Amino acid sequence: MLILAFLLSTIALIFQAIFFPQVALLAFSPFLAIAMLRSSFYQALWLSCMAGAVLDLISNDPMGVHALNYTLVTAVLFDRKRHFSFEEPFHLSLFTALISLFSTVFQLLLLFLFDRRVPIQGRWALADFLAMPVMDGLYAFVWFAGPLALFAKLKKMWDLFWIKRKRASRTSP
Repeated sequence: MLILAFLLSTIALIFQAIFFPQVALLAFSPFLAIAMLRSSFYQALWLSCMAGAVLDLISNDPMGVHALNYTLVTAVLFDRKRHFSFEEPFHLSLFTALISLFSTVFQLLLLFLFDRRVPIQGRWALADFLAMPVMDGLYAFVWFAGPLALFAKLKKMWDLFWIKRKRASRTSP
């Protein structure tokens, strides 16, 4: 499940870079949500650091900023996962929006730490603090919740098929 989520995030990142470079979308925020909801604390930290390292390789920001950002977000929000369920698509979307909001705040603080001047304007604050988490939540709902629910359903059907087939082979003469 985590591998599929990572691949979906990577594909979304590639599509965003090629077709929509002006759109501010955190491609790995649903992956972080899934990693937190499905993994232990240390595994989620490593997965978030790995996702941030992938972003560090293609960004213009100082190396390690995204990895540190995603690791901090995971460390801060990991205990909040008890309020959300992986099985509910709406919960995944809300948790992704929360991750996006915290990631934006941490990214801003980290860029100030590394002496990157980020102009703060009213339009920027409105777009990044309100619109971007909502867009990331919608992105998680459409791009992740649907395919992952379909994958889970197909896996369940596949398992039931093999259980019934195994049971039928035992009862046949």
